[in-house]
Amino acid sequence: MKTLIFYITLVLSYVATVNLTPLDGEYAGSFKYTNYTMKDIENIEVIKCNTDDDCPEFSNGCALYTHWDGENDIEYNLCEMTFMCHDNSTCIFLNNASTYYINIKEMEYGIAFVGNNTSNEKNKEDKIILHSCSKQMYKHNLCETDTCITADNCYSNLCIHDTCITNPNYPSYICRLDWVDEDKKPEMQCKKANGEKCSHDDECDQVNVCDNDLEVCASPLITEHHRDRKFLDYLFFLGVVVTVIIILTLIVLISLFVLSCAYVAFDELKNILFNIGDDYRQLEDTNN
Repeated sequence: MKTLIFYITLVLSYVATVNLTPLDGEYAGSFKYTNYTMKDIENIEVIKCNTDDDCPEFSNGCALYTHWDGENDIEYNLCEMTFMCHDNSTCIFLNNASTYYINIKEMEYGIAFVGNNTSNEKNKEDKIILHSCSKQMYKHNLCETDTCITADNCYSNLCIHDTCITNPNYPSYICRLDWVDEDKKPEMQCKKANGEKCSHDDECDQVNVCDNDLEVCASPLITEHHRDRKFLDYLFFLGVVVTVIIILTLIVLISLFVLSCAYVAFDELKNILFNIGDDYRQLEDTNN
């Protein structure tokens, strides 16, 4: 009986934990370990395909890519490949997923990915949160991740306040097919992942932009939301300043009015007292 109660409690605890996330456990991703470094991936030849069977192991199948050449959309059937990397270490392959976070409730939300393969180095299933929030985005409520317990739960190897945070000493890169204007063809490109420091859009993954205010790579939707919210904050601040100025002006005007009335009243009182004194003196002169 105690064993049954224990398992029921365990299941209910798991369900409660899942429901704590804004996704209610609906989304999940998986990844595979590879022996590729970021340099290896950038040198991978783009593979043309007709069906998924034409694609290698570390691919999510044959996908249609388009590129606008200024006059027409050029279509390519290419093997889709998405990797996540660090400098000087082997990369992981995002299995059946082209993104490592989702936009929800006007913020970026990093989901946990589960390893679905075994290798000599990894002999058990493990879970890791690939997306990391920059400290600025976390501070402005623009980013969250699934709950991390230790640094090992985060691909960035940095867990603060139960959230995976970008690590300046261990930046993350996303590698995928992208059009290279110089070579006029699609190639594997590795660029900074979300939350990483940037100064212009070209440093960020193709689906993201560099937020000019926070100076980090971010989703265009989040950047727009941040800009709109910042404008609303400016309006609110301006409204507060105008309100304070109006209140101070009213206080000054009322104070001047009160002082003016007090001055008039004091002057009247002085005249009354002077007249009383004058009448008293006249009365004394009459009696004498």
